[in-house]
Amino acid sequence: MADIAMQLTIQADAETVRAAVATEAGVRSWFTADAVVGEGVGAEHALGFPGVPEPWRLTVVESEPHRLVLAGRNGPWTGTTQTYELRETEPGKPEVTLVFTHAGFPAQDETYRSFTYGWATKFTALKTYAETGEPAPFFTGGSE
Repeated sequence: MADIAMQLTIQADAETVRAAVATEAGVRSWFTADAVVGEGVGAEHALGFPGVPEPWRLTVVESEPHRLVLAGRNGPWTGTTQTYELRETEPGKPEVTLVFTHAGFPAQDETYRSFTYGWATKFTALKTYAETGEPAPFFTGGSE
C-alpha cells in the first residue's frame, strides 16, 4: 500500500481550519463547489468534480475537534482513508499545522502520483481560504 503524507502551517485557529475540512460551507469554499457534507461519525461526504459522472463518496469514521477521518467508498478513493489532524503550534496563537494522510492506495502508480500532486495544489487553496475567509473553490463545476 502507498500513502500520501503532507503537512502545512496555516495562519488560522484550529476551529477555522476544522470547519474548512469538516463542514459543507467549508469544503465548498476551497475544494469543490459541488459538495454535500454531512457532519459526525457515519455521515457522508459527496464530492462532485468536473468531468466525473458521479460524486465521490466518503464516510466519516472519526470526528474529533482536532481530527477527522474519512473512508473512501467509490471512485479512485475506494478503500482509502483521509486523515486530517490539526496541531496547534503555540497555545493562544492563531496558527495550526495540518497533518494530512491519504492512506491505502494499492500502488505508487499514475493514480497515486496524480493525487499526490492534486492534494498539494488543493491545500494551497485550503490555506488561502482559512487565512483570508474568502471562498475560492478549486473546482467550480460539478459532476456531469
